[in-house]
Amino acid sequence: MKIYFNNILPFNLEIIADGGQAFRWNRSEDGKYIGVVEDYVFEVVQANDELIIDSNLEGKKEAFAKEYFDLSRDYEQIEKELMCFKEVAAAVNYCSGYRILFQDPWETTISFIISANNHIRNIKNTIENMCKIYGEPLEYGGKTYYSFPSPNKLASLSEDELKKTKCGYRAKYIIETARIIADGKVDLYDLRELPIDEAREVLLTLPGVGRKVADCIMLYSMRKFDAFPIDVWIKRVLEHIYFSGNQMPIKKLQKFAEEKFGDKAGFMQQYLFYYSRNCLQNIIK
Repeated sequence: MKIYFNNILPFNLEIIADGGQAFRWNRSEDGKYIGVVEDYVFEVVQANDELIIDSNLEGKKEAFAKEYFDLSRDYEQIEKELMCFKEVAAAVNYCSGYRILFQDPWETTISFIISANNHIRNIKNTIENMCKIYGEPLEYGGKTYYSFPSPNKLASLSEDELKKTKCGYRAKYIIETARIIADGKVDLYDLRELPIDEAREVLLTLPGVGRKVADCIMLYSMRKFDAFPIDVWIKRVLEHIYFSGNQMPIKKLQKFAEEKFGDKAGFMQQYLFYYSRNCLQNIIK
């Protein structure tokens, strides 16, 4: 079935799919983006101010897709507010249309454990291997795709089995975290209702989850938009813009960004991340 959403601007499908917040989107030869979202396959194309989604969606239909792409939020107003920070206006302008997807907390947790000290291509390949080997098949358009494996499935594996996915030393963290979730010791979905500091405290108890990964999980799957993940690119761009290129402790940068951008910190992080990787590579090495 096809779903049509109109009047979506500001919306930039390319940046949203390739911006590093989700790892199961790929561009096809005809320019469409194909992604697996929970148990559904999305084939998406943007035509100016219209988003066209072909999918195997059934019951959830428009509401599920609308929530996933965060289409109800006023990003025009968000960008307007962020443009008031003149020193980062170029980043907001360049990334106009970037939206924060509303992803599944379990998949997001494991995806960002895999992401630590890793490159996007390797992250995507590892996740795809994991889904093909341990996920459930999903048929769409004459092809077979795969869902993300459940906590119970990953919890049942040995490290050697999981390393077939090319996750390397992260296998231990993934399996231990899967067992905690499968045993009900942590309910990732309940964390959405907690204040950010409390949710982060729980996430930091999971093997393989540090401050940056915890903030990614909260931003991309719990709609805690005051989370501000800091990786090497964000560290460099903050130092470049605000501290004359001088190296600063991450804790100081964290406090600075959270106080400066407030409840829009997560949105600003997205713009700065994509902008720094695509426009400042030769400046902030």
